[in-house]
Amino acid sequence: MTIAIVIDLIDCLTNGSVMTARRFADGLRAKGHEVRLVAVGADGENDCAVKERYVPVLTEVSAKNQIKFGKFEEEKIRKAFDGADIVHFIFPFKLEKKCKKLADEMGIPTTAAFHVQPENVSFNAHLGWCKPFNNLIYAYFKNTFYGQFDRIHCPTAFIAQQLADHGYKGELYVISNGYDPAFVPPEKRVNNQKFEIVMTGRLSPEKNQQVIIRAIAQSRYKDRIHLTLLGNGPLKDKLRELAKKLDVDVSFDFLPKEKLIAKLQRSDLYVHSATVEIEAIAAIEAIACGLVPVIAESDLSATKQFALGEKSLFKDGDFKELAGKIDYWYEHPQERANMGGRYATFAKKFSLENSLSLAEQMFADEICAHSAKKIKRSEALLPRFSLFSKF
Repeated sequence: MTIAIVIDLIDCLTNGSVMTARRFADGLRAKGHEVRLVAVGADGENDCAVKERYVPVLTEVSAKNQIKFGKFEEEKIRKAFDGADIVHFIFPFKLEKKCKKLADEMGIPTTAAFHVQPENVSFNAHLGWCKPFNNLIYAYFKNTFYGQFDRIHCPTAFIAQQLADHGYKGELYVISNGYDPAFVPPEKRVNNQKFEIVMTGRLSPEKNQQVIIRAIAQSRYKDRIHLTLLGNGPLKDKLRELAKKLDVDVSFDFLPKEKLIAKLQRSDLYVHSATVEIEAIAAIEAIACGLVPVIAESDLSATKQFALGEKSLFKDGDFKELAGKIDYWYEHPQERANMGGRYATFAKKFSLENSLSLAEQMFADEICAHSAKKIKRSEALLPRFSLFSKF
């Protein structure tokens, strides 16, 4: 297949949706498909690099959360779409809306992925508590974009249910974003000087990393724990100040894939504190490396699906309960080692290879349905004759 993927940006390696799109593109190419990326920063041989679109105020705010908006450049995008079997969309923004209209005009089948959880918007606008506001965003996305698609990729059953509850009518394909097969357990665990806890994720309100810092401050083993927060975002300085105030040993970093794998393989525990999360590939990568996770149990997060028991869950925002779970895993190294093996095996069901196969099926379903509709429309235009017609 020749697959065009439209996403506003592809050059920000700290954005989870960008990394998902890059993994999918590389994986599909490895399976023999031609993939054409339409995005700011696209630089592949068959890709279409578009300019960044400036939106007053919003551009500055979005930049803090690793988002850029692509500019619709019809001539070059039309060329990228020419000969494509299908166009797949990652975001629901202006570039994607105009590209969807163009794809329809060119008669190309289309599918879309749901990666922008409304609560991500509301939490960064300090309105995460406002359910009517979130419902309004779900309705806006549906009415202006997703309502035009017959097939929608949902990274988890959780977000598929959210879309169904909000009246989305397209067929919902639950397909994990998939993790890179390079994430594997180490041959041998190292003995760290301190108990190494790690979390990967954007440093923003909905990821709620402050609860980890507060939990460590409450731990009986506070002085024996080191926390690494991997990611960038608008709350970095505030989190650093909180750690200093509570005298918690915290490091901040952002690591390329090879160093990230090595860091996870050397760590002792993974904590995922996000209140809002469509999936969290970061958590899958950690458990694929044999780390036991402790995950926030939030009504707005799908990540709790990765927990293999109550010892890997804590009530969202409850730093005292999290402190208790951290202390438990600190005190039970053999159980932690045994569960790490179970988690590494469990992670395999979310492999990229499996996700790519399911995505291929979704694309094939849409192409076949689109062809059937085209034939049906053509037949409807044919003149109808009858033996009893009058001449």
